[in-house]
Amino acid sequence: MRVTLISFLLLVLNSSCFGQQDTVEINVTDYGIHPDSRVNVEPEIRKLLKENRNARYLKLVFPRGRYDFYPNKDREDLSDAPVGIEIRDRSGVCIDGQGSEFVFHGKMMPFNVQNAADITLRNFSIDWDRPFISQAEIVQCGDDFLDLKIDENVYPYEIENDTLYFKGEDWRSKIGTDYNNIFNAGNKDLVYETTDNPLGEIWNATAELRENGLVRLHFPLERKPERGTLIALYHDYYITDGIQLMRSSRLWLEQINIYHALSVGVGASECEDITLKQVNIIANEKKNRVFSTVADATHFNGCKGRIVIDSCTVTGAGDDFVNIHGMYAPVVKVLSDHEVLLAPNDRYIGFEKGDKAWRVDTATMQRRQILSVAKQEDVSKGYRLTFTENITNILKRGDLLENIDKNPDVEITNCRVMKRHRARGILVTSPGKVRISNNYFNTAGSAILIEGDRTVYYESGAVRDVAIENNVFENSYTSEWGEGVITITPSITPKDSVSPAYHHNIRITGNTFKHYDYALLYARSVDTLVFSSNKIIYTNTYPPFSRKVNVYLDGCRHVTIGDNIFDAAFPGKNVRKEHMKETDLKQFGSGQLEVLR
Repeated sequence: MRVTLISFLLLVLNSSCFGQQDTVEINVTDYGIHPDSRVNVEPEIRKLLKENRNARYLKLVFPRGRYDFYPNKDREDLSDAPVGIEIRDRSGVCIDGQGSEFVFHGKMMPFNVQNAADITLRNFSIDWDRPFISQAEIVQCGDDFLDLKIDENVYPYEIENDTLYFKGEDWRSKIGTDYNNIFNAGNKDLVYETTDNPLGEIWNATAELRENGLVRLHFPLERKPERGTLIALYHDYYITDGIQLMRSSRLWLEQINIYHALSVGVGASECEDITLKQVNIIANEKKNRVFSTVADATHFNGCKGRIVIDSCTVTGAGDDFVNIHGMYAPVVKVLSDHEVLLAPNDRYIGFEKGDKAWRVDTATMQRRQILSVAKQEDVSKGYRLTFTENITNILKRGDLLENIDKNPDVEITNCRVMKRHRARGILVTSPGKVRISNNYFNTAGSAILIEGDRTVYYESGAVRDVAIENNVFENSYTSEWGEGVITITPSITPKDSVSPAYHHNIRITGNTFKHYDYALLYARSVDTLVFSSNKIIYTNTYPPFSRKVNVYLDGCRHVTIGDNIFDAAFPGKNVRKEHMKETDLKQFGSGQLEVLR
C-alpha cells in the first residue's frame, strides 16, 4: 500500500477525533440543540459550523438520542436535495454522534463533505421515518392479481383512478419502473433466482381496496411468490447520496449505521485516503424492513491514495456493496497539435494540471502512450484538454483517455456481504494494489466482479495487482447478476488466442467456496491468473441453474490452477477455455480439473 508515515499518523489522528490541545470541542446541548426534541436541528448545526469556522480542529459532540433534520423551504432551492450537515472548504472537523439517531425528512442529503481534509464522522445512524421505498407483504396471488398487505401507518398510500400511490413527506409516487425485489419471509434473503421486477409490470397494475383491508393489484403475473413473501417497491432512483464525499482527503468514517439513503449510502468522488470502519449499510430490523439504500451501499469514483473498508456489513441495499473505478474520457475531436475535445459526462472526474493520462486504444483496450496534462477547460460541448506534448499522430477521435493519478490502492477486509441486498458484492477496477481478504460473502449476484467498461458507463481501471484470499463464499450467485461466484468480464471480447489481455495479475488463493452449483469463476481477458489452494465444498442448498462449468476462461493468458481441494460430491471439477493456446493453462498438484473440449 502507498502509505507514508505522515498519512498514517493523520489517519490515526482522524480515528481518535483529534484530542489535540487546540481542539474546540462543543457539546451541542450547550447551544440549545437537544436530543429527542423532534425539532429541526439543521439551522443550529449550520450556525455552529459557521461560527467555529476558524478552529483548527473542531469536534461537535451529540449526546446520545434522536436528532431530526428537515428541509428549509424558505431558504433552500428544493430542486436540489437540502443538506443536513455540510462540511465544505475546511479541515479538521469531527462529528461524534455518541450513538445517536440522525433522522431525516423528505428529500435530503444527510452529509456533504466537499473540498475538505482531515474529517471524521463517527458513532451515529442515518434513517428516515418515511423512506423512499415502501414495503408490503404478499398475501395471495393468482394469474392476474396480487393481494398486498400494507401497513398504512408506516407506508401511507391512496388509490386514485384505479392507481396505487404511495405518500411521503411532501411527495407522492407510483411504484417505480426501475426495479422492485422480493424477499423470503423468514431469513429476508432475496428470493432464489429472481432479479429485478420478478413479478412482471406491477407499475402498470390497476388497484382496488378490498374489504379485508388488502390492496389488490391487477396485472399478469410472471411469477407467483409464496404467501408471506415481502416486496420492496422503489419510488425513485439516484436522488441524492447519504454521505457525499467530494474532492476531499483523509476521511475517516467509523461506527455508522446507514439504514436508509436516497441513492448511494457513501459516495466518494475525486477523494484521497478514505477509511470506512464498521460502517454498516443495513436494513433496519427493528422496523422489520428488508431494504436500506435506494442504490449502491458505497461507490468510489476517481479516487486516489488508499481506500480501506474494514468490518462493514451490507443488507437491503438497492445495488452493489462496493463499486470502485475511474472514468474513461472519450476523445470527440482533435482540436490542434496539443488539444482535444472530450465528451461531456455527468460523472467525469477530470484532469488537473500535472496529471498524467494514458491513451487507451479502443480496438484493443490497451494502455498506450502517457501524456502530461497542461490545462483543462470546460466548454459548451464538453472539456478542452491541453497537453504539454505534441499529440499529432498520437491521439485521434474515438480514443479514450484514462487518468493515471486517480486510481487508489484498495483494502477490503472482515466484511459481511449478505444475500439480503440486490446485485453483486464488490466491484473493483483500479490498477492500484487491491487486497480482498477475510470477508464473508453470501450474495445474490456475483460476490466479486472485476469489469472495465468502454460502452455504457465508461468505468475504467484495468487491474494489475489483485489478491483475493482467505475469504468464505457461501451460496453466492443465486441470481443472474454476473457469471459466477467470481466474475471477471471487461467489455472487450477476445477475438483469438493472441488477443492482448485487458486485466493483469489476479490471484484467487486460500478461499473457501461453499457452493450449490458449478459456476465458481468466470474470467475473460486476464493475463496471469491464479486459482489455487482453495477449498470447494458442495452445499446442495439450492437447485443449480448456471452453465455446467466450474472455471470458464476466455482469452486468458498464463493461467495457473492447482492444489484446490474439491468435495467429493462437488459437480464438474472441470475447466473450459476459449481463445487460448494450450500453453496458456498450466495445472499442478492436487485437484486438477478436467479440460472440456
